[in-house]
Amino acid sequence: MKRILTVFSGVLIAASALICSSCSKPESTSDQPAVSETQQTTASGTDQSPETPASTVSADGKVLYEQHCQVCHSMQAPAKTAPPIIGLSSRYRQVFGNRDEAVSAMVAFMKSPSAEKSSLGPNALNRFGLMPAMTLGDEELTSVAGWLWDQYDPEFDLDQCR
Repeated sequence: MKRILTVFSGVLIAASALICSSCSKPESTSDQPAVSETQQTTASGTDQSPETPASTVSADGKVLYEQHCQVCHSMQAPAKTAPPIIGLSSRYRQVFGNRDEAVSAMVAFMKSPSAEKSSLGPNALNRFGLMPAMTLGDEELTSVAGWLWDQYDPEFDLDQCR
């Protein structure tokens, strides 16, 4: 019996570490120096300041979702261990009338999750609990939140998440 508890404890600790690490900011393993987002040097040595189209912000949000959120949040129902993205997008559109307010609320929640900051109902909180705080910077959190807002599907029925 003691051996079973020891093995179970080890598995539980490993699973907890995996879940917590999925929500942390990845460290760069590249030996290449970081390129400034506001200034790049071309092969000819001239500086260029790239424009950031809306699709780039959305793409960055998707990449961040894939790196940090996808382990818990599926895109569609059924839910994994957290509400699906399409359900969250629908809920935020239901609660907030505009993108800026919703993104601001999402960022505040992801930085420091609490029941008071949650836009989900009590049933969702009881079912999934609170997520761990995200260790991403404000710009990254804003990118993920904006991307999440853009995943709205008017055909999606929120009852699928219940």
